[in-house]
Amino acid sequence: MSYINDIDCLVVDRFPLIRECLSRILSDLGNYNLVHQTGRVETALKLIETNNIGLIVLDVNLDQADGYELLRKAYAMGYSGKAIYVSSYGYPIYSETAYKLGANGYISKSEEPSLIKDAICGVSRGHNLFKTDYRCSKRNLVLSQRETVVYNYLKKGYSNKQISEFLGLSAKTISTYKSRILDKYQVGSIVELLSSHEVVGSEVQLAS
Repeated sequence: MSYINDIDCLVVDRFPLIRECLSRILSDLGNYNLVHQTGRVETALKLIETNNIGLIVLDVNLDQADGYELLRKAYAMGYSGKAIYVSSYGYPIYSETAYKLGANGYISKSEEPSLIKDAICGVSRGHNLFKTDYRCSKRNLVLSQRETVVYNYLKKGYSNKQISEFLGLSAKTISTYKSRILDKYQVGSIVELLSSHEVVGSEVQLAS
């Protein structure tokens, strides 16, 4: 197979089967020299540092890590390629944060395989793809990047102390972020937030 350039791509996901499926989609595009895959954040960062990565396909939910923190660190290292989240989570909170972080797309794994493939292809060709929940937008309920990262860890069941160790922040700061999240959504607990706001949007937008 002849390649257009020497740019590689990287798949980061907890599950080998998912990594393999996404890697096949990327290989079929024919736009990339190599498709790297890993489930470890440390390995992903090393691959980004030592290879000419032009596209990262990753999940938000990674083992002992967070996909937002991974991409933030990649950007801090100088990464200037494209990135799309193919996530096990829904849309309203997570997609908004991916957009604000600078990613080029966000698609849920619950979507049809053909739509996931189209999303990856679209981002690869220079488009941006985000699925928007207009009910959430109308209420103007938007979490900051850091609030979303904290929320993601809270959803996994981590304590304030554990999250503070992951992010290098004080437990008191994490408690403040948690309070802000609950106040914004006018709920009393993370469980209540999950049950009332884990909804999927209704429209996909492709923008150049």
